[in-house]
Amino acid sequence: MVQTTPVGTQPARRLSPRREQTRERLMAAALTAFASRGVIGASVEEICEAAGFTRGAFYSNFADKEDLVVELLRYELETQLAAAAHAIATMKEQAHGDLSPETLVSLALSTFEIAGVNGRQGTLARQELLLYAARETRVRVAFTAFNQGCLAQVSDLIADAMRSARLEFTIDFADAMNLVIATHNQAQLDGLFHDGPVDSRALRVLILAITRPAGA
Repeated sequence: MVQTTPVGTQPARRLSPRREQTRERLMAAALTAFASRGVIGASVEEICEAAGFTRGAFYSNFADKEDLVVELLRYELETQLAAAAHAIATMKEQAHGDLSPETLVSLALSTFEIAGVNGRQGTLARQELLLYAARETRVRVAFTAFNQGCLAQVSDLIADAMRSARLEFTIDFADAMNLVIATHNQAQLDGLFHDGPVDSRALRVLILAITRPAGA
């Protein structure tokens, strides 16, 4: 796993291994519950029972369910950021050979989808978390803050990938980033309605359509 700096916040205090394991189990149980019943429909009691802990264990780790949602959103963004960093590092390892830019783009996308995969349940949970954040002001403010930090790091990664693939965008960089992210998000949503891995073909087509060889 590629290590990343938590986005939008100060570095978290170091937790004991036991405390860290408790938090991880509670968060995993919450993702399953949220994917099945939604954030509002899933209770703290249900999450605790699934994780094998008491309410006391929950509230010693999270102030409330909103606090848990914020931590899960942060975790999801950092997981995707780590997957992107891994994909681009993998691509750069091959960029000094005779592979074409098109092949390098395909390699980066396939590596990203494999590294960042979390299945139908993960996608459902992520959508529920985002909907909850859109409705609840405190969660929305926190999410917006660290999402901006994450997007800045993703932009740096994409710029590095473009240099390595010897490509440049034919449109404004910010516009290109918006299109890439929107297409990726749509592919994730489309994956909810069919079995199998997320189809990254549309994203590949988009990237190749809005790029050209550097210096052309």
